[in-house]
Amino acid sequence: MHFRITLLRATIAVFFYMICSDTSLTNASTQPPKAGGMVKFVELNPPLPIPEASFSTSDGKKINLNMFKGAWVLVNFWATWCAPCISELPSLYNLKQNKSSSKFKILLISIDRAGPKIYNPFLEKLGLGHLNSASDPKANLMRALKISGIPTTLLIHPRGYIVGMYTGDAKWDSPSAEALLMHYMDTLKE
Repeated sequence: MHFRITLLRATIAVFFYMICSDTSLTNASTQPPKAGGMVKFVELNPPLPIPEASFSTSDGKKINLNMFKGAWVLVNFWATWCAPCISELPSLYNLKQNKSSSKFKILLISIDRAGPKIYNPFLEKLGLGHLNSASDPKANLMRALKISGIPTTLLIHPRGYIVGMYTGDAKWDSPSAEALLMHYMDTLKE
């Protein structure tokens, strides 16, 4: 009888040790919630550093993604001739209206070759004039990031690394998108 109790105690101890030391089990609660349209979000593990490649503001000033360190940034690559991009713009606009702050920013980067002279009037025509866009007409930043299609959206940590990406159009103002974004903002502290 004593042997069985000792064996049972040892089995329980080994079981608890395995649970506590197995990171796949203990981190299960920290996995991003991928529901609804967010099932296509790809978490990058390990995260990727942001490249130094520059792009331009709508007034022609050269900038790079390092200038946004200190805030979470949702970077969306798009173009006026891309139907899925256009479909997703209203949800990015709504997200910007509801979530944009000093801690969370939305950055559109157009790859239209004509730059702001084509995309600024286009955004105005859609009633999305408050949704500012930057410009990467030669897709230098996209190539540095090894992005091959649009729309593609990146989630960048305040320390300057990419934690995940979404290829295709998404409803960024949906409850599933909000849950995903809040998961990262709450779990991966600055």
